[in-house]
Amino acid sequence: MQVPYLMADPTVAKPDHPEEDWKIWTVINPAVWMVPFFFILFVQMWMVHSYALSLPGYGFKDSAQAAVDARSAAVIEQVQGQQIAQVQ
Repeated sequence: MQVPYLMADPTVAKPDHPEEDWKIWTVINPAVWMVPFFFILFVQMWMVHSYALSLPGYGFKDSAQAAVDARSAAVIEQVQGQQIAQVQ
């Protein structure tokens, strides 16, 4: 197995985590990148929720339709029970 080049180079200091985690902010400036980052997250969230709510059985319209179907099934069952009772 070969050792990666940077880890084999003795002049490269080994990372000392978590004491040196603050150094990421010298590369990524939050004042510049936070708004685009949150915008990308918002678009991704919007796409995932749009897809999930479009699946059959998971959307708002489907849940309302399921409630109507359950009520109508209960009413039909009740009416059929009354018709059976009248016939007997």
